[in-house]
Amino acid sequence: MDDKIALWTAICSTIATAFAAFATWRSPMSAAKLAEKLRRDGERGAERQKQKMYVFSLLMQERAEIYSDNGVRALNLVDVVFNESREVRDAWSELFGAFQMKPVVQHLIDERLRKLLSAMAKDIGLSDQLRNDDLGRVYFPLVQQQEQFIRDMQRQQALANLQGQGAAGAAAAVAPNTLWPPRPE
Repeated sequence: MDDKIALWTAICSTIATAFAAFATWRSPMSAAKLAEKLRRDGERGAERQKQKMYVFSLLMQERAEIYSDNGVRALNLVDVVFNESREVRDAWSELFGAFQMKPVVQHLIDERLRKLLSAMAKDIGLSDQLRNDDLGRVYFPLVQQQEQFIRDMQRQQALANLQGQGAAGAAAAVAPNTLWPPRPE
């Protein structure tokens, strides 16, 4: 009987030793894989946070002229960069709806832009430091306002000229244009 117990003890000891050897051999690889996954996830999270901060900063800079090229680019990135934040995407949807209103209601656009910026600040972790009046405070000097007004007027004038030329160009396109002279009557 003692021989059977000794045999079972030896078998169990051998199995335990084999598991210990396997674990000793396997654990550094598992630990390395886990460390790499954690590093990759950390980098991905840091990059996502950096993208969120970039879009938020760009919108903060462009809030005086949200229709600028940079403002439009930043707004078009909101759904991608903040895809995991329902509050931000809902606020962006409301702002987008305000942009579509005819006639344009500027105070509604401004209010919804502040709501979007507030949701973004909350998602990024800046909501404790930024108040609603901070998000609405915009420095837009008179000189820049006048320059923007001049650019808008020039664009409207160019559009009017092009639309006028378009009508004249369409009339010219209707007239026959051939290499042969007209037929004598």
